Amino acid sequence: MKKYKNITLLGLSIFCFLATLLVPVKISKGCGPYDNFFYGYSFLNPKIVDLDAPKARYFAGFEKVFKQVRPTEDIQQKDNLTEWQERFCDGPRLLDLQYVIYKSSLTEMRRLKTLMKQKNGQLSGQFANNTFARHLLQNKCEEAVDYLIFAKRCEPHVLIGSSWKAPYRDAVAVQFLIKDGRKAFKKTKSHYFRLRYAYQIIRLAHYKNDYEQTLALYDDLMPKIDNDPSIIEDWILGHKAGALIGLGRNVEASYLYSKIFHNTPSKRVSAYRSFSIKTDEEWLACLKLCQSDTERATLYALRANDPLSHGVEEMRAIYEIDPKNEHLELLLVREIQKLEKDLLGIDFNKKKRSNRRFHQIPRKGAGKNLLDLLQLVLKISDENKAQTPDLWHIAEGYLELLGGDYYAARKTLTPLRGSMATEVLEEQLEVLIMVANIDGLEEVNTEMEDLIVDYEETELFTKYPDFDKFVRDKLTKLYKEEGYHGKAFLEEFKINQLKYFPQLEIIDELIAICQKESRSKLENEMVLKKDGLTTIESDLWDMKGTYFLGQMQLESALEAFRKMPRKDRDDFGLFNPFRAEFVDCVNCRIIDTVGLNKTVILEQILELEYKAKADMEKGAAYYYQIGNALYNMTYFGYEWEVADYFRSGTSWGRLKSGEAVFANRQAPYGNHETINCSLPLYYYDKAFRLAKNNELGAKAAFMAAKCQQNLFYTEKGSEYSIYGNDIPNVPDEYRQYFKILKDYYSNTTFYEEVVEECLYFEKYAARL
Repeated sequence: MKKYKNITLLGLSIFCFLATLLVPVKISKGCGPYDNFFYGYSFLNPKIVDLDAPKARYFAGFEKVFKQVRPTEDIQQKDNLTEWQERFCDGPRLLDLQYVIYKSSLTEMRRLKTLMKQKNGQLSGQFANNTFARHLLQNKCEEAVDYLIFAKRCEPHVLIGSSWKAPYRDAVAVQFLIKDGRKAFKKTKSHYFRLRYAYQIIRLAHYKNDYEQTLALYDDLMPKIDNDPSIIEDWILGHKAGALIGLGRNVEASYLYSKIFHNTPSKRVSAYRSFSIKTDEEWLACLKLCQSDTERATLYALRANDPLSHGVEEMRAIYEIDPKNEHLELLLVREIQKLEKDLLGIDFNKKKRSNRRFHQIPRKGAGKNLLDLLQLVLKISDENKAQTPDLWHIAEGYLELLGGDYYAARKTLTPLRGSMATEVLEEQLEVLIMVANIDGLEEVNTEMEDLIVDYEETELFTKYPDFDKFVRDKLTKLYKEEGYHGKAFLEEFKINQLKYFPQLEIIDELIAICQKESRSKLENEMVLKKDGLTTIESDLWDMKGTYFLGQMQLESALEAFRKMPRKDRDDFGLFNPFRAEFVDCVNCRIIDTVGLNKTVILEQILELEYKAKADMEKGAAYYYQIGNALYNMTYFGYEWEVADYFRSGTSWGRLKSGEAVFANRQAPYGNHETINCSLPLYYYDKAFRLAKNNELGAKAAFMAAKCQQNLFYTEKGSEYSIYGNDIPNVPDEYRQYFKILKDYYSNTTFYEEVVEECLYFEKYAARL
């Protein structure tokens, strides 16, 4: 065995907490930090092992299952009260015992002692109806009351305190208590109460950090007690072990902690945390102290939980000592859990880079660990001597699956159907066969897709929540490898996530699926809406048309929109982008009496262009209307939703030269913004040049100026953009239309209005 460091569970927990503060958090380019949680799959049912076994929480590794386990203090108190109740013939109620032992005051106990000396003493206050107090009084249990009085005197001196600051210990007062306790010990006839006095006395010495005295008291007092077995013995043993640790006698202490761990649930947590072996030499010395195979097996089980130990070695040693040992199957499950994280779905896990970077998973040597465990499992499975042989047969097949040998896994697991000893194991077997069949899929076809849907309709698929992401990730990989990018997208993302930046290849593939006469079950799941009859085809045509609109390809957009049934066209929004707005305001939509769907808007734009070419007299007004419609569809306009689905106000601050796609956590291909004003500028320029009316010419020139200024920002990047009312540092070649407006239209009514409304133009005009 390699030498391993002295890392206790508590120390490791603190280290992990601090490490999380030091690990750099990956920041997205969009809306905040990415989640760096481990991403993987698990199909082990916790119930395949005995979750009620005393040590299950320490070895099985089912963190979620044991999240709500009762605090150690509750276990300790319950065990202590149960023992008191047994010693008093189960007469007192537990709640009454709890009040007297844990909640009553020293004054109350002394008053009870006084009542015992009176002929007809009557209980009062909280003791009036207390069955335990009444029993003590009626039976004149003076030794019990004397002990409880002494225990309450000790309480203030054995407080644990906060985790950051040790409580003050009055060493002189503690020593007086030890002296009083020894006197009481000597005159007490009951060996049971002698044991409890010994516990209080030894605990006082330990908390006083007088380790030599602690051991001396243990050696002096314990041989003088002849009692029935009691949990108090292991409580006392814990203080002896703590004193040994304080004196540097680590091996003896760890041996005692292993005994306490095995025997006493109420002290199991502290023993588990305190067990600490530093070197091979200490390990061998600790093994020599063991007096039975059970003790040796417990040592191996505890060592298996050291972060640097090789769990298979410990399992092999335990099996040789005791094939039916309670720890063995718990450790088996824990080792398989680790390998699940390392290897299950490693070829298609979408977060495997993040897992490696932030969690160091897969672990180095995971493949060797798998082979070592499989070798041991094969041996135990063949010899059939384990406590639950069926579990080892299942483990054999699952390890083959984790090793990537799907054929061998199915060959091992399938014949076991119907032979398991319990329903839980039968269920676990069926689940793993499903996992093997899914993981072993190699090509896309109708049979494969129908198999997946059949699995999705089973109760097990829902019962084991990781099936959903396991299937999706596997299919995503298969679809991408075979060029089915639309299907791959729907397995990995939601259809609405495509709206951030529609992809024509994906849209066309999905439209083709919608139009198929005969679809597979899985294809139906992909494209059918909740009603089970309607497909998402119209949504896809809207996305395709909106994509072309975002690129300002009007004819292509109109062709896409026209493929949509007329009855569906209004479902994707009604707008009126033809209204003139001279100050950019994306939230200035006005509910018009006439709302137009996207198809009608484009038809009207193309009709206006035809009219403009046919009627030179009115051409300027028509081109101006077209310019307004197109500008209002851009990032800057109030009807931006005609050409886009999602507009982010942060995009403007992240402009880079020539880019129109911005990172966003919800957008697989980024979020495309319609920021290019070239086409609106084209039509405003035509309107300005054809205008015979100065007011119309001024309006067209001003809007062209805005388009030209926006083009400068989008071409140069956000560092040049304007904030507040400062005059932007825009070169003269991007100010041509502002200059035209100033030089040729300064006498128009519109000019006066726009100077008053548009502060940056006012400052620009004043500068010229």
